[in-house]
Amino acid sequence: MSLAVVIQAHIASKRLPGKVLTKYKNFNILDILIKRLKKSSQVDKIIIATTKNKKDIKIVNYCKKNKILFYRGSENDVLDRYYKVAKYYRLKNIIRLTSDCPLIDIKTLDKMIKKFKKLKVDYYANTVPHPCKFPDGSDIEIFNYKTLEKTRKNAFLPSEREHVTFYMWKSKNFFTKKFNIKEDLSKYRYTVDYKEDFKLICALIDFYGNSIVDIDMREIIKFINKNPKKVAYQKKLYRTIGWQSSFI
Repeated sequence: MSLAVVIQAHIASKRLPGKVLTKYKNFNILDILIKRLKKSSQVDKIIIATTKNKKDIKIVNYCKKNKILFYRGSENDVLDRYYKVAKYYRLKNIIRLTSDCPLIDIKTLDKMIKKFKKLKVDYYANTVPHPCKFPDGSDIEIFNYKTLEKTRKNAFLPSEREHVTFYMWKSKNFFTKKFNIKEDLSKYRYTVDYKEDFKLICALIDFYGNSIVDIDMREIIKFINKNPKKVAYQKKLYRTIGWQSSFI
């Protein structure tokens, strides 16, 4: 069973424009995520799913320069973008990641892929539906092509088209399972939505250097616990803050 990671990425982020290619020292957000993913023993292919917006030519050029597969699709209908990526590359199983989660834990990812292969489910995730025990920035979703195809055909709400998998785990039309952990780590956050979030990534780069591509979830949490001032800004934030506009 082959599995491909499809990473949605675009320049025109509402809260932090251009974040995916904003460089600090030797890294940008996509660099970190892709270099981490290449350490997985289970991932067969990595594809960037970007948009036809002219601004996203920067992402296309990045992919070409670094020999990364890519596809350009709808800017707002992200579900359709994923479907066309899967169809174009003939993907049978898809791992959905977002570019604002560059510190995906590879140990967790590999465990989830192995479980997905055994369970033979339509959809498998570690952070939805809520509540979840993983840190914010740990989101991994795995599903097969048939599930994606059926979702594209039946999902009509704007939130379902923008967030790709809402219909999969909300509709009860699929065989779904959730991967969880015993300890509740949900209070931790290392996703990148705001300028302050990017500063936390920079602090991690300052501390770990090139090893930023190797550290796991536990090491990141240890760093946060030792540097509480660097996450003080997060008191104003809450999980799924980026979803709110979809329900207005």
